[in-house]
Amino acid sequence: MGLALLFFVGGFFAGVIFLWGIVRDARFPSRATMGWALGRGIPVDPTAMGLQSTEEKWKKDQFAWRLRGGDPDGVITIIIHGWRRSRIDSLRRVDPWLKASSEVWLIDLDGHGESPIGPTTLGSGDAPAIVAFVHDLLAGAKSESRTCNRVLLVGHSLGASIALRVASLLPAASIAGVVAFAPYESLKEPLGNRLKARALPAIPFAKLAEICLHLICGRESSTTAALKKIHTQNVPLLIVSSQLDQVVSLDHVRGMADLAGAAITVDSTCGHDDLGTQLNANPNCPTSQAARTFLQRIGCAAS
Repeated sequence: MGLALLFFVGGFFAGVIFLWGIVRDARFPSRATMGWALGRGIPVDPTAMGLQSTEEKWKKDQFAWRLRGGDPDGVITIIIHGWRRSRIDSLRRVDPWLKASSEVWLIDLDGHGESPIGPTTLGSGDAPAIVAFVHDLLAGAKSESRTCNRVLLVGHSLGASIALRVASLLPAASIAGVVAFAPYESLKEPLGNRLKARALPAIPFAKLAEICLHLICGRESSTTAALKKIHTQNVPLLIVSSQLDQVVSLDHVRGMADLAGAAITVDSTCGHDDLGTQLNANPNCPTSQAARTFLQRIGCAAS
């Protein structure tokens, strides 16, 4: 009896430590900075891609790259990266949106990239900050009498879920459209799948970690409800998922889209991390074709 109790206590504390590790890793992800990019052989800044840009604040103590777009009368585009990524990773997703935009903003979310030291809010604090940023951008466009005063939101994974929630909080007339690569409804989906990919137990730890993160960071609003709202408002949408995605499953994305009555594009030419990065290199892939149709719908050049 004493030995069984000892094993139980030991197992309980091991589980608590494991859960604490999941929560801490989620809140303090490794940063995708210059060293991360150099190690993967990808461009470290817009200059390395021959793009014209400036570095400007998008919120207090946080900077963004502001890229000059290819269409002076085009939309204002904001690209939002995923968890453990940064504006450097967003550079891989500037095409074809850059050509259709007057300017493109690449931001670092809280706790990512070059943002100040501190934990990520996993979207709960990012969405309202981006809403305020959009209002500032549109006010600036109006004061400068620009032809276009609409924003296009492009997001990947965590950034895709944030983009959909942000769009639902803005007037529909101010949104040119939303492009979401592998959005998810709840943290349980990516947490559980990442644990499975590392041959670690996902049940019940993914759900417990989600509960803990909600208690710490606050509960994010429903991505599915946001998707349904903006779809009902006829905001142009491009939702992309892949059968090869081991982080946010195709079934998960399809389930969200079905509940919202929205269509999705299935692109199995790449996995989770590379969704939306090969559009110029692979013009015949499903996402490239869908992107051209999407840009035509929002009144932008598709080439």
